Amino acid sequence: MTAHQHKFRVAPHLLQQEWLSSSLTDAEAFYWVSLVAASLALPFLWSWIEPSLLGGWWLSLLLLTLVGRALTQRARPDPAEAPAPQPQQDARRLALLQLGALCLGSVWAALLAWSLPALQHQPFAVGMLLCLWFAVLLLASSIYIYFFSVALAFTLPGLISLLLVSWTESQLFWSLLALPALAAVIFNAWHNRRLLRKMLAHQLQIAALLEEQQKQHSQLEDMVQQRTQELEAALAQHQHTSLELQQQRQRISQAIEASQLGLWDWDLDSDSIYHSHFSQIFGYAEDEIPHFMGHLQPLVHPDDYPHLRQQLIHAMKGQTRHFQCRFRIQHKTLGWRWIEDHGEVVERHPINGKAQRMLGTRRDVTEEQEKDDYLQLAWRAFEASSEATYIIDAESRIIFVNQAFVETTGYSRQAVLQQNFWQCPCFAREQATYKKIAQLLRQEPRWEGELIQERQNGESYPQWLRVVRVTSGYQSSAYTIGIFSDLTQKRLTEERLLYLAEYDELTGLANRAQFYDRLHQALGQARLSGQPLALLSFDVDRFKAYNNSLGHHVGDFLLKKIAERAAYQLPDAEILARTGGNEFAALLHADLDQALVLAQDLMSSIHQTIHYEQHELRLTLSLGISAYPEHSHELQVLMNQADQARLRSKALGGHQVHVYNDAMRQSNLEQLHLEQELRLALEGQQLAVHFQPKLDLATQRISGVEALARWHHPDMGWIPPSAFIPLAERTGLIHQLGSWVLEAACAQAAHWFEQGYSIQVAVNIAAQQIESGQLVHEVDQLLNQHGLPAQLLQLELTESTLMEDVEASVSEMQRLRQRGVSLAIDDFGTGYSSLSYLQRFPLDLLKIDRSFLQTQQTSHQQGTLTQAIIALGHGLGLKVVAEGVEYADQLEALRGLGCDYVQGYLISRPLAAEQLQPLLVEKADRRVTQDNPL
Repeated sequence: MTAHQHKFRVAPHLLQQEWLSSSLTDAEAFYWVSLVAASLALPFLWSWIEPSLLGGWWLSLLLLTLVGRALTQRARPDPAEAPAPQPQQDARRLALLQLGALCLGSVWAALLAWSLPALQHQPFAVGMLLCLWFAVLLLASSIYIYFFSVALAFTLPGLISLLLVSWTESQLFWSLLALPALAAVIFNAWHNRRLLRKMLAHQLQIAALLEEQQKQHSQLEDMVQQRTQELEAALAQHQHTSLELQQQRQRISQAIEASQLGLWDWDLDSDSIYHSHFSQIFGYAEDEIPHFMGHLQPLVHPDDYPHLRQQLIHAMKGQTRHFQCRFRIQHKTLGWRWIEDHGEVVERHPINGKAQRMLGTRRDVTEEQEKDDYLQLAWRAFEASSEATYIIDAESRIIFVNQAFVETTGYSRQAVLQQNFWQCPCFAREQATYKKIAQLLRQEPRWEGELIQERQNGESYPQWLRVVRVTSGYQSSAYTIGIFSDLTQKRLTEERLLYLAEYDELTGLANRAQFYDRLHQALGQARLSGQPLALLSFDVDRFKAYNNSLGHHVGDFLLKKIAERAAYQLPDAEILARTGGNEFAALLHADLDQALVLAQDLMSSIHQTIHYEQHELRLTLSLGISAYPEHSHELQVLMNQADQARLRSKALGGHQVHVYNDAMRQSNLEQLHLEQELRLALEGQQLAVHFQPKLDLATQRISGVEALARWHHPDMGWIPPSAFIPLAERTGLIHQLGSWVLEAACAQAAHWFEQGYSIQVAVNIAAQQIESGQLVHEVDQLLNQHGLPAQLLQLELTESTLMEDVEASVSEMQRLRQRGVSLAIDDFGTGYSSLSYLQRFPLDLLKIDRSFLQTQQTSHQQGTLTQAIIALGHGLGLKVVAEGVEYADQLEALRGLGCDYVQGYLISRPLAAEQLQPLLVEKADRRVTQDNPL
């Protein structure tokens, strides 16, 4: 699209309103024609369809026609109103058309559903019904040609009814026969819609072009008239100037005679010259330079001589009437002096026109030139200044403005200079203030303050103005100098800083500081009014995984979408804020029951699919609620309670809402106590490693074991892993715990290897161990320390761990793979399950989570998922192990599905190394070694 076409492009809302108006007008005809078609169908159907049912159907269609007609008449835009963007009204009108078409289509679909089963017995009647339905369908595609979705809304119910009846009545032939016709109708409607939309857009564009042409013609006439007036004014000014110049020439001639100017008369034929004041100007006697004008080059400054010579030649050749030049000349005693020459050729040869005589004046302008240089320097300083400057003379005329004034106000110098200050439009807004300033300047020499002015385009802007009144000249003429700076950027910066002090830059929500301030105010009012308050604290589950795997730009997009949906879902919230990272908080004037309903609605809204480029994302929230006055009267306590409830939701897997209660406080205390005990356990010898064997289904032999951490507390006994492993992850102890388990597993695997058992030991790796960047070094050091072959160590990573930081995970896994360590993905199917990323990881084994086996016996769908995961693993070249096998029929089913390894209580519980030894002797293969030749 060219720039000219883009200028006259029709506004989208004009096209939309034109199409809606046309469609609403034609919709009434569509309703009546549909009713007429239905009436024509009644005689064909009356004999074999229940009359009461058929009559009720026709009455419902009549009622729908009357209601639809009334609604479309009300929704039709008033043609007398000027078109303006009305997105909400346009959307409601389009929705009305779609709803009416859908209702009509549904009524016809009901009739088709009743009639089509009798196709074989009543072919003519059903055929006529189909013809009438097709006729109405064609009419819908024509009437709603601008909105394909409306025609499609009428078509779809009948099409679905046709397909369903054909399927249930085994008459697919007729449906397949009707589908091309329907497709042709739909395509024709879509194609015609495109053509008509383009035609209407072109018509509106032509109208806009004609209007613009008429506008430009009118502007051109105004410009011609204005230019004519300007030329007349300029001509009058020129005549006035000519008269003044003539008078001035007479005065100058008299002044020259009475002045001390050097007068010269140069005879070019003889090169003789008469010069008055010669020695006074040059410091030489006349006889020292007898042919002065012909021998100027040695005396004139080399930078000025070419210009002086050129001006003399132009004057002598008649190219210029008047000779004028300012140049530097070497004074005999005073150095370089500035000289200004004026002259004319007064005699020429009558035949060839050669110059024969020149008359002129010469004067020393050294001091004047120095002043000019100084003024020029001051002028440049004014011009280069970033502050706008203007000067007003005693008659209130604007005699000077600098470039900054032009750039700030938008007014050109021509529009301002020589204008009366009190009539100039750029100073019109603050006339009253300027009059007060003028009165104050009679008493004080200067004034400064802030004003609001308007640029030429009508835009208002703040300025800081300094006004100084000065006198100049022997008559002490008063001049006013105004210097002002545009404060717009300063104000924007101040507003930006103020905004950032209270709002989150990314989401536009309130920040933590404003939230605390508003919460403090709300609590104060609630104490006086007794009104309940509910505090919601929520964050996004697994947000770090989205941020690291998809990029921070996607994370920012998700945070903004969450803020938008939360603001839409909680419009009556006292305040909604982003309190940090992916954490949000909302303060509601509601009791607990109302807050729970709003929280559930908020979770449902956030859980709706978010589309970003090729990604379809569904987010979940962990949400906690605390309430005033039920839980606390103090601000910080309420915040802490809501956060504890939120953390409780997250600890239970997320996508939950929890209300704070005393049990949470007690649980937090217990967790704190357990954390301290776990730290002591890591320092002491309370932890142990147990091993659960894996059975190779092909050989029925034990080929590997999984190392599992166990904790036996001296007072509390055995503490389950489900209690202390998540605690270690939350408190950062998981790295220390994982490193300890890895070292113990490597030591035990090396011991078994020395005994002749090639048992591969699998160790679970936490996300923190990968993020540390030291995992490869740690593994390499342990393998070398214990003399363990790398292929006997397997590291298991969960999907969630891998997705925390995809690039870092891939890099670490590739280095481990190069070292020879086997890699497995644990609990497959319960985490992120991104197959595109799964292909990037250098894996050897895939572990099916136990949840897919626990319902294997009762869920055919669950078995299908297990089979699909096994097929997926084999398709990617991976071995597959199923964990959590507890029943023999599960084992046989997995064997039949081609699973490679199984692990679970059916084989063995996790055991200490010494307890596992008899099972290894029975079911594990041993190598032939020197210590064990058998």
